[in-house]
Amino acid sequence: MADNIKITKDSFKRVEHHDTASQEEIQAPSLTFFQDAVRRLKQNKVAVVSFWVLLVLIVIAMAAPIIAPHNPNAQNVNYANLPPKIGSGNIPGFTGKASVAGSVSDRYAAAGVPKGTYYILGTDYLGRDLLSRIIYGTRLSIFVAFMATLFDMLIGVPYGLISGWRGKGTDMVLQRIIEIISSVPNLIVAILMLLVFKPGLTSIIIAIGFTGWITMARLIRAETLQLKSEEYILAAQTLGESSSKIAFKHLIPNMSSVIIINTMMTIPTAIFFEAFLSYIGIGIPAPNASLGTLLSDGQKTFRFLPYQMWYPSAVIVLLMLAFNLLADGLRDAFDPKSSR
Repeated sequence: MADNIKITKDSFKRVEHHDTASQEEIQAPSLTFFQDAVRRLKQNKVAVVSFWVLLVLIVIAMAAPIIAPHNPNAQNVNYANLPPKIGSGNIPGFTGKASVAGSVSDRYAAAGVPKGTYYILGTDYLGRDLLSRIIYGTRLSIFVAFMATLFDMLIGVPYGLISGWRGKGTDMVLQRIIEIISSVPNLIVAILMLLVFKPGLTSIIIAIGFTGWITMARLIRAETLQLKSEEYILAAQTLGESSSKIAFKHLIPNMSSVIIINTMMTIPTAIFFEAFLSYIGIGIPAPNASLGTLLSDGQKTFRFLPYQMWYPSAVIVLLMLAFNLLADGLRDAFDPKSSR
């Protein structure tokens, strides 16, 4: 049977160089640092969900003039303390009915609210739409939070870079200034701002900006002290590059993960600080809406009308939880060693 097998030239295939080269190629695509960080972030389902929750909340807050169903400051005492209602009131929990003197009644009919008019989350003690006020309050809280991050970028990053890069006497003086500023509590700064400025958004932003950048400055200083002894930094100095060029071309890109992570940690702190100031009455003045003022108003009637405090509480908890979970996800993505 073996005699019947004929071996010819066509029975063999010559192995070319490009065939072996293609087999030895690495199939996985090469990723940059940021691409690899994004890949790790996408694997963190909690961080991804938090990102989309924040995106929805931010879009709703920014589109408040379009989305809000009513004027947040429009008062109508005839419609005060109306319960939540959607449409004709067939959805449980949003029926427009409430218990009065032991009997359940339609509060909208009793207040003479025209047919087809309803308030999804009810009204407050002055008849203002609670949903519209929550949307505008969320918008204000997010604005304050991003102003805090702006102070981090404009003051904290350059301050830390200069302190760490110059070192010696400059570093000592700048660090003593930070110690003096950080010794003053934020609440004292906020009260002092009320003596200089009128109570409102300006005084809150200045109070946050006065000390909010210190953590960023300290982190950037520590990173600069570590990076400035690296070989590529020494090589850039040897080639005669200026300090500003080294900072923008080498230092800041290599500290981007620290900047991003600390920025995400700053946002929930600023949101809570603004809500706290408004809650104790030295923040956003009436009749403007803030999550803190909504919590304060809702707390006064919580025993009888708990929904007026539940809804703003849920929003502020959701905001802070989402920002913190996303910050944890970013930290694990940019610095995998820290999660071990």
